Amino acid sequence: MVNRGYEAYQNRFNRGYEAYQNRFNRWVDLLKSTHLLCGGKMRLEWKYVDESFLDWLRNNYEKRIPFSDYGDERFKPFFGTLFEVEDLIYVTQITSPKPRHQNMKRALDFYKVYHPDNNGLIAVVNLNFMFPVHKDLVESVIYKNIEKYRSFIDEEEKGKYIDFLRLELKEVNKLKLIDASQKIYKLKYEKPNDKVSLRCFDFKNLEIGCKKYISIL
Repeated sequence: MVNRGYEAYQNRFNRGYEAYQNRFNRWVDLLKSTHLLCGGKMRLEWKYVDESFLDWLRNNYEKRIPFSDYGDERFKPFFGTLFEVEDLIYVTQITSPKPRHQNMKRALDFYKVYHPDNNGLIAVVNLNFMFPVHKDLVESVIYKNIEKYRSFIDEEEKGKYIDFLRLELKEVNKLKLIDASQKIYKLKYEKPNDKVSLRCFDFKNLEIGCKKYISIL
């Protein structure tokens, strides 16, 4: 009788532990799928996106897709992963500040990036220009391989460029853009006439374009 009671208790314990483990694993998978788990904290990275894909997407779906390759001596990486949709990841890009940006206020889709030492405006981020790209068409930018993407006059110029990229990325990671990007994606289709929604790309149409491009490769 005692053995049967203990066995029943053990079975209930095992079922409870298994249910807990399944919930924990689903939680971890969710964090990984949205790129929120990276060394224990949220982190965005510089990304290189295949230029042929950018040209195709720009010519067939959305002419405002940002450029990355500006010639041998200039390269503007994207950054991500903001979030994922199936095999697609969302990225966006920083933009050099313009005079008009000085008086523009922060919004759900617009952020300013300041230098931490002198508080000078060094870049802006337009999340309404974020877009999807298939995982097979994007790679993380590695600083030691930076000459893969652009050329430099000398080592000093390369060092300064890498230092600036590090600085920009550090400040970008302070802006909580992952949360904002997901809110924008949801807003675009729940409130399509919202002023932010109207500024955004048609994300779902671009997702269709991404899948079509992969299918014809």
